[in-house]
Amino acid sequence: MVYKYSSKTVAVPFELLQDSNVDVEAFVRQRLVTRLGRITNTHFTVGTGTNQPTGLITAASTGFTAANASSQVTSVTYASLLETLHSVDPAYRQRPSCGWMFHDQTLKVIRGIVDGQSRPIFVPGWDNTHGAAPLSAPAQLMGFPVTINQDVPVMAASARSIAFGDFSTYYVRDTMEVEMFRFTDSVYTTKGQVGFLAFMRSGGNLLDTSGAVKVFINAAS
Repeated sequence: MVYKYSSKTVAVPFELLQDSNVDVEAFVRQRLVTRLGRITNTHFTVGTGTNQPTGLITAASTGFTAANASSQVTSVTYASLLETLHSVDPAYRQRPSCGWMFHDQTLKVIRGIVDGQSRPIFVPGWDNTHGAAPLSAPAQLMGFPVTINQDVPVMAASARSIAFGDFSTYYVRDTMEVEMFRFTDSVYTTKGQVGFLAFMRSGGNLLDTSGAVKVFINAAS
């Protein structure tokens, strides 16, 4: 199913549109697109499937659940990451679209994991193949790329905080491109304003439910 999304109306004074040295109207339109992007990303990530899309984290099956009293209510261990990774079939792990997804706060936790010699297990790479100053290379965890998504739940009791798998199996269906509307009717004119509004219709779901994407679940206590 697809669902209609609204940016909500934004009113801009005549003076701002007429006196500014920048293209205020273009700026407002971009902000409306950003609003739509934020709400759809939330639903594509953790949507319930009721009057909104089913999110990736919602639809994914469980890869590994940390045991209670394991100090993993707000953390994760290297062993748990390894279990989550290997819960996904190798056929999916071989695809270029396979990787990790989690919140930036989870990234912070993972970067704090160290081995027996206090060496971090995860350090973003550097590319110095051109012989110049090192360039930041795409971050990889256990050989797989990392996607930061602020709509993935942060680590907490029983949180589905880490996803791993082939994200290309989550499909988004757009049945209506973003439509922009500019209002100059009396409702706004009498207030010396111009109204702007954007709509779109979109849906999403994880189509491969056989285990293409798995999640790590924090300990309940």
